Amino acid sequence: MQPEVANALAEAANLFLVGMVVVFLFLSMLIGAITLIAWINKLIPDESINTIENQPKFTHNTLPNNPSVSPKIVAVISAAIFQHRQSH
Repeated sequence: MQPEVANALAEAANLFLVGMVVVFLFLSMLIGAITLIAWINKLIPDESINTIENQPKFTHNTLPNNPSVSPKIVAVISAAIFQHRQSH
């Protein structure tokens, strides 16, 4: 093999290894940071966030009082959803 080709291959291998190490270290630090944030969040939970138990329950009989949506549109959308669910 010619010396310039061997040098180019050695430089390419070196660059490849350095790049792989940098990516591995970055991803390891990212996983560590996410784990640390999750651990801190478990220790100090935010009380202002509503949990699922505190949120109002939605039923099919509950319709929001929205004057901009006419009852006919709601009926058409409901019928379309019903037909879609029946066909699939």
